[in-house]
Formats: sequence, C-alpha cells, structure tokens
Amino acid sequence: FGTADMQKRFFDWLEIYDQVENTSYRQTGPPRELMKLAPLLRRFFLRVTDEETSHGVTLIIDFPEKIIPAAEESGASADERTALVTLLKWAASPEMRREDVGVILITESAAELHADLLQNPHGAQVRLDLPDADERLRFIESGAATENAPLAQWSEIAAPDLATRTAGLNLLRIQHLLAEAIRNGSRVTVEHVSGSKKRLIEEYCQGLVRFKDPKPGVSLDLVATHEAAKKKLREIAWLFKNGKTDVVERGILVPGRVGVGKSFLIDCFASECGLPVMEIGEFRSKWVGDTERQQMRILMTVRALGPVIVVVDEADAVFGSREGDSDSGVSGRVFAAFAAHIGDSSLRGREVWVAMTSRPDLLAIDMKRQGRFGLSLPLFAAQNGDDVQALFSVIARVKKIALHEDVLAYVHDELGDRALTGSDVESILMRAKERAVLALRDDDVQLEDLKEAVNSFMDPLDPNLLALQEIAAVLSCSDKRYLPPEYREADRASLVEEFARLKRMAGRR
Repeated sequence: FGTADMQKRFFDWLEIYDQVENTSYRQTGPPRELMKLAPLLRRFFLRVTDEETSHGVTLIIDFPEKIIPAAEESGASADERTALVTLLKWAASPEMRREDVGVILITESAAELHADLLQNPHGAQVRLDLPDADERLRFIESGAATENAPLAQWSEIAAPDLATRTAGLNLLRIQHLLAEAIRNGSRVTVEHVSGSKKRLIEEYCQGLVRFKDPKPGVSLDLVATHEAAKKKLREIAWLFKNGKTDVVERGILVPGRVGVGKSFLIDCFASECGLPVMEIGEFRSKWVGDTERQQMRILMTVRALGPVIVVVDEADAVFGSREGDSDSGVSGRVFAAFAAHIGDSSLRGREVWVAMTSRPDLLAIDMKRQGRFGLSLPLFAAQNGDDVQALFSVIARVKKIALHEDVLAYVHDELGDRALTGSDVESILMRAKERAVLALRDDDVQLEDLKEAVNSFMDPLDPNLLALQEIAAVLSCSDKRYLPPEYREADRASLVEEFARLKRMAGRR
C-alpha cells in the first residue's frame, strides 16, 4: 500500500466484502492465490476509483516471473495460463483504463516473462539502467549511505572521483561498499574501492565475468613482436587519452593460433589506455531463462561501466549464432542481444569490445561486419630470428631470468627459422631455469641449459590445425598492413583453397 490510509480503506472495504460474500478475509488476510485474489482486487479498484477523492490506483506486482513465466504454451500450468489471461484482460479493460487503474510488474529481466504479455499493445516496457555518474554523485553527497557523516571524515577520495570510480554499481551496492569501510573503522581509499568494486561486480554477474583495473607500469612495450597490431592499438590508446573517442572502433577482432599471446596483448593495451577490463566467459545455463538473465546483467553492467574494454575469449563459442534449433531459440536470442548491443553506435567511445578467437571463420558473419568487429588485427608466431630473439628477451625480463649474450646469439641464429609463440618460449625458458636451479645456479641460466631445453621441447599441437588457424586469421584480416610479408601479396583464392583442404582434414579426425 502506498499509504497507511489506503491500507485502512482496503481492510474496511474487505470487512464489507466478507459480510456480502460470507468470507473471512478481514481476519485471515487476502487469498494468496492470484486466481482468487484477482477478482477481489478488481472490485476494490473499481470501488475506490468511484469515490470523489480518488486519483486512480496502482497495483505493483514484484517477481511476476513466478506467476507468468516465459514458457511454451504446452508446458505452462493451468494457473499460469489463467494468470496470463487475467493480466491480458486487465491490460485491455476499458473500465480499468477509464478509472485510471494501473498495474506495474517489476522484474529483473523481461525475458523471464511470457512473450504474449511483453508483446501486448496495451503494455509498455520501461528499462531502468544502472545509475550514471551524476546520480551516483548525488547519492554520495546526500549522506544517505554514511548516516550524514562529512565526506572528509571517512573518505580519502573526493566525491566526484568516488562517483567515477563506482561506475557499474547500483546505489545499494555503493551503500554497502561505503558502509563496510565505515563500520570497520577504516577510511575509503582507492585500494578499498577497487577491491570492493571488483568483488561486487563479479558477485552481481554471479562469477561469470572477471573485472580488472588497469595496472600501473604496464603498457604495450612489454609485448614482443606483433608490431603492426601494437601500432594500431597505440593509436587507439592515444585517441582515448586525448578524448577523441568519437572515432574509436566499436569492436576489435583479434584472431590467431593458440599461444600467440592474444590475452596478454589486450591486457597491456587496456593498461596503456588506462581503462578497466571486463572479461566475459561462458555464461549459458541449463535452467530456463537463466541464460538471458545473466546476459542482461552483463550487458547492463558493461553499459554502466564505460569507458571500458570488454574482452570475449573464444568469441565464436560465447557469441554463438542465430541458428539454435535444439535450445528453444535461446542461442538466437542471445546472439541477437549481443549483435544489437555491439552494433549500437551511441556507445562508441564508451565501450571497446575485443573478440579473441583461434577460429574466426566460426564467428557469425553478422559480427564481422563494419560497425561491430570490422577491425581485425591478426597475430602470428615469430617470423624470423629478430622476432624469436625479441620474444626470448622480453619474456626473460618478465620472468626475471638473465640471458647472456651467447644465449641471445644462439637464439637468433639457431631458432630463427622456428615459428615459436610466446607460450612456446615461456615453456623453454622455464625448463632452462629449472635445470639451472637443480644445478644450484638459481640466477645463472647458461647456454647449455637453454640448448637442453630446446632439444627436449616438443610441440604437442597438431601442425595441420595450427596451419588452419593461421590461414583463418589471414583470411579474416581487414587490412594487409597487419599481415606478415609472406601473406601480404598472397593469392587469396589459393589461401581459401588451402583453408578448405585443411578444414576437410580436421573434419575427418
């Protein structure tokens, strides 16, 4: 009830109803079943709106998905079908419209409600997004979350900065974040906000995403090789740093064979931009309606977080496709929601979606068009001795392994013709370091250690599958400047033919 007076009027009317209908709802409470409650409420609504002081009446139904869930007609129970018909009749009733009787259904995801209700022309859908920066600032300055304690008393962060740092959280979670620090007698610091925000966002999305803030001191300088891709990503980072986001790409496709360092490259790119990263994993569920609800939460959080870099690994599996006959249309709805969101040009500059995959050919063509993932930056294994030496030098520096000049010369001259990836080089270096440690030379990796590691190293991956993934990356490229020299002038028809041959071979296994 909106007011105590309305509650009193209802129970007074209910007492008269009991006398007329020979019921005892005044003493026992209204019926809990909607089928019994709906006729009673309708009579009360029309009675109240007949009074001269009436300004209409509104019924608010929370968790309506429990009453009229999204379900196939044949799978719905008799009560669910009756409840649906009741609400549809109320929506179309000229009496209730004339008397200004409204019904509001409050649900987290409209996808959980029956389609007939959502498509009814007498109903309207109103989406409530997560609060924007101005709303968060007003909430923080109001003191509602901190019992009106002065800001300087509990926070080391100014209110505008705090409002910016809490992007992606609803007001209740902001209240919990601030109250937690105050109750523990600690001040709200940048570290506290970052840690709590990461935890709260991942909890809200039920652990189906990973949230990461940019890391100080991390940039694309830590990435070896991939010069063409790094140059383009540095240009995008410059656009963000200088506020030129109206020309930033909506999505970036990063194809490449397994192990080439796609994830590390994008982590460094995000830190160079100074933007947080939200990684989306597999979120599909076997429970009806759960997949769409999880997707809705993820997209709502992404929209509120901006500017943000959204990373989708194994994008061909996560996005799916329009075809999904065996799952009651879930795959089609999920794909359509992703396609609509990523194709929304109004979000340009607020979100950069990065799709990483070793099989870009499996990504739906709708996703690869301009305006979604039109920019493709393929990554490749080392192409020559300089690339191999750069990989060993950079990864050794990250792993705090000192390499002598004779080791680097051996790497350049003897391993330059091998198509090594970052993961290959890391494995070789760790084996060499292990041999040195066992020989009680913890900080002295010698040439013999590396040679032993190289000679014993075997790549367990199928070379035909790796070749398939590499050609798929070449064919998905959007600009020949991002390709190695050997592929820039290659005959595309020959590449397509070779790809088809490798694909047939892979399909026979």
